[in-house]
Order: sequence, then structure tokens, then C-alpha cells
Amino acid sequence: MSCLTRKLQQQLTRYIQRNSNALAADNAEQIRHTLVSKGVCPSDVTADQVKVILQCVRSS
Repeated sequence: MSCLTRKLQQQLTRYIQRNSNALAADNAEQIRHTLVSKGVCPSDVTADQVKVILQCVRSS
């Protein structure tokens, strides 16, 4: 499992919040793939880590 730093998690959270309409999918793997293909997220971040970020976004 890759190291998801606090700073990277905060950056991804902000990106997802700002672009929530573009990332409307509920599938964490699909969102991870989209973030990686846009160059926003490193490819070693796992779908489980993206799920945690999505839970943070939804709770705020």
C-alpha cells in the first residue's frame, strides 16, 4: 500500500470538492482512474485510499 501523505490527501479532497460534478461516479476505482489520467493523483494511490477521501468529502 502506498503512502498517502496528509498533504496529498488534503489536496485530493479539495480537488474532488471543487470538481464534484466532473467526478459524480460513486465507484472509487473509476474516480481513482480519472484522477490518475488527469495527472492529479499518483498511480500508486489505491481505490481504498480514494474511498477514505470520498468519505471525508461527503461528511464535510
